[in-house]
Amino acid sequence: MFTSLILGAGKSTRMKANKSKLLFNIAGKPVINHIISSLKEAKAKDNLCVINKNSGEIKKILDSEKVSHVYQTVLNGTAGAVKAALKKKPVSNNKLLILCGDIPFIKSTSIKRIINKLKTYDAVVGTVEIDSPKGYGRIIRDNNKFKSIIEEKETTALQRQIKEVNTGIIAIHEKVLREYISQIKNNNQKKEYYLTDIIKILIDNNKKVSTFKFTDELEVTGVNSKIDLVNLEQQYLRQKAENLLESGTLIRDPVRTDIRGNLRVSKNVEIDINCVFEDDVSIGENSIIGHNCFLNRCKIGKNVYIKPNTIIFGATIGDNCTVGPFARIRPGTKILESCNIGNFVEIKNSLIGQRTKVNHLSYIGDATLGKNVNIGAGAITCNYDGVNKHKTIVKDNSFIGSGSMLVAPVIIGQGSFIAAGSTITRDTAGSGHLTIARSKQMTIRNWKSRTNKVVKKK
Repeated sequence: MFTSLILGAGKSTRMKANKSKLLFNIAGKPVINHIISSLKEAKAKDNLCVINKNSGEIKKILDSEKVSHVYQTVLNGTAGAVKAALKKKPVSNNKLLILCGDIPFIKSTSIKRIINKLKTYDAVVGTVEIDSPKGYGRIIRDNNKFKSIIEEKETTALQRQIKEVNTGIIAIHEKVLREYISQIKNNNQKKEYYLTDIIKILIDNNKKVSTFKFTDELEVTGVNSKIDLVNLEQQYLRQKAENLLESGTLIRDPVRTDIRGNLRVSKNVEIDINCVFEDDVSIGENSIIGHNCFLNRCKIGKNVYIKPNTIIFGATIGDNCTVGPFARIRPGTKILESCNIGNFVEIKNSLIGQRTKVNHLSYIGDATLGKNVNIGAGAITCNYDGVNKHKTIVKDNSFIGSGSMLVAPVIIGQGSFIAAGSTITRDTAGSGHLTIARSKQMTIRNWKSRTNKVVKKK
């Protein structure tokens, strides 16, 4: 078992915004949520985040994720943040992982590995080698033996050439941390208490300290500015798309494919350009996703063709269906096998039966459509009376003519025919009957509207 301590009390001044960098969305969710997800996957318990008094929005996220928080009232450095946390946290013999709150893409597997090293060491420091180490604390070694971390502002010209840098991640036994953290001084240019100074203190006291070198820089790259945010997201999204491409999915352009959540893909799937996937999305075998599609929290079956410019959110699409182009499938919708949902069709919270067609310019809301139903162009279900939502049921083998209005609650009986332009307010009998509900056509001869009158000048 181990506990995590997330440092998130900074002012985020380089973001040039009125909110913390931890709140900015990256790859589909706020930075802080990515970190919490990885920690939970790694089985961290009793997680704690250090924030400042102006972090109300972060606190809401922490509360929803069941992560405790503590305020750092004086922003006097990372060691000051840890001291504030230790005052609130009950004393334990747990292993403790301390990490910055701005590294969204750290993996749970790496977290487990660095914690595992505490079986034989008192503390472990996360490091990484980067080509441009400017701005990072350097890892100081003597004959390859780890000696200390020096913040860049305190380094010599020779030390600034070192490419192995501190990631801000430290795994340490809590009892060791509590014993030595008070020895950290603020004898530096910024007069701050650096948590990194504890490493030299531990080594000087003959404690066993080691390093864990991350091989993927992306895992430990922080978000300090909006430029960082955009660049990091692009790297991450491209990496996810290329991984799918290597595993057999045909992604037409990884640069123009945003996988912001968990995308599960079966064999022989093709994804065209400018598609966005958020939350949990699964796509079955032999399916094609056309260009400019947005899929969020949905399940796509086998042999499905999602045509361009389609939005699917919180819905299930059955096997052998065609959806789009320009369709919008909203939450609570389940479309069964072999259906055709056409252009500019919107469906919300409805069940669409097998082999049913809704081909053009229609709205289906809070409805159940049976098998082999045909919905004509421009037909809609009128499901909302201004106060409550009502249900429409269209039974098997029915035909709804173009421009029809089905005013819920209403049941269209099996095998019904609804004439084009009808407004249906009562249940229909079905069984092959035709229902017509529209005004009689009239022609008023020699009609002159007010706009046709000639206004005489005075």
